[in-house]
Amino acid sequence: MSDQPLSLAADNPGAIVAAVTFAVVGISFFMAMPVIVGAWSQYSGFSEQQAGYLAAVENGGTVLSALFVSILLNRVDRRALAIGGICCAVAANLASTALANFYAVGLCRLLSGFGGGTLYALGLAALAGTSKIGRNFGILLFVQVSFGMLEINLFSALAERAGINSIYVCMVLALTACLGLVRWLPAKEEKSTRPLSANVITSVNLPWVCLCAVFIFYTGVGAFWAYIERIGKLAGLDPDLVIGSLTYTQVLSLLGCILAGWLSTKLGQFRPLVFSLVCIAAAALSLTLGISNVSFVGALCVFFLCWNAIDIYQLGTLGNLDPSGRFVALVPAFQAPATALGPAIAALLLGSSGNYHWVLLLVGVTSTAAALLYAFSYIRLRDCNVVAGL
Repeated sequence: MSDQPLSLAADNPGAIVAAVTFAVVGISFFMAMPVIVGAWSQYSGFSEQQAGYLAAVENGGTVLSALFVSILLNRVDRRALAIGGICCAVAANLASTALANFYAVGLCRLLSGFGGGTLYALGLAALAGTSKIGRNFGILLFVQVSFGMLEINLFSALAERAGINSIYVCMVLALTACLGLVRWLPAKEEKSTRPLSANVITSVNLPWVCLCAVFIFYTGVGAFWAYIERIGKLAGLDPDLVIGSLTYTQVLSLLGCILAGWLSTKLGQFRPLVFSLVCIAAAALSLTLGISNVSFVGALCVFFLCWNAIDIYQLGTLGNLDPSGRFVALVPAFQAPATALGPAIAALLLGSSGNYHWVLLLVGVTSTAAALLYAFSYIRLRDCNVVAGL
């Protein structure tokens, strides 16, 4: 398989399954983080503050792995990187089952995040080398969202019956299963069948512009996701309505994945991406005019319908700009710090005024700014007649 061009090897169904599986398993700890943080504080003897630090350390490992993979991606065998990431994460999770010291567990969580993040970045990079990039990223996000919903319920039940160690063991089993798929991963980068003009792209650093847009957008997402429950309750809505809305509107994420995969094949990446960002900005800003049951549920519907769709478009855009996957592999390094920064900025805004309107304005401004950056990139490429597939 390694003798095939990457554009053909990456399109093999086995290669797509491997890439999607790596990306889903690699980020599975983050997807179930609310349950895991609770399990650390309830069943491991750590305080809530310490549990939060462990979560931050795990995310930090993911950021480091994204930088690591982006540097080595096209220099070494990708399968060797995958095996190394799996072994690192497996060893870290096994060690976590036998340790109780906070600092020792923290080191294990750093290594677990690094190993899992390596798989995640490799999966993203592999999908960036496929010919039907929008469809394949749509498949990834659909599976990721579906798996995340299942994972939260599974990990919660496991923790109640057998403690945090059951979650570690479950992760070890999933990671070990990934070893059977390593052979399907394209071993190296070859020339893509859909290259863009390197001079055009690098002349204005468009991949970096798009990565900055990812960071800005996820700063707003972090703020919105951290405080939307409080915003609903502070507005006087019924707590059951707030929790129910947050739970059931997430199903729209699956529809968003399907629509994004379809639209990206019909319209490209940029135009649906800019439109979706504007929709989220409008939804957030509309809540500053007043929050009712209808407006709250409506805003959540828009948010969940567009959120994962935006992820698909962003990944597809970067994959088209750089089919080697190096910039796509960097996405976690921009997402994770932004999702930490967003709640921190929102907390400062609430602390200074006590008014949630400023948080919603932050979401509106960041989504609009990201849309403008993508619009700039699209116009720059259009002027150079290299917008095919974008």
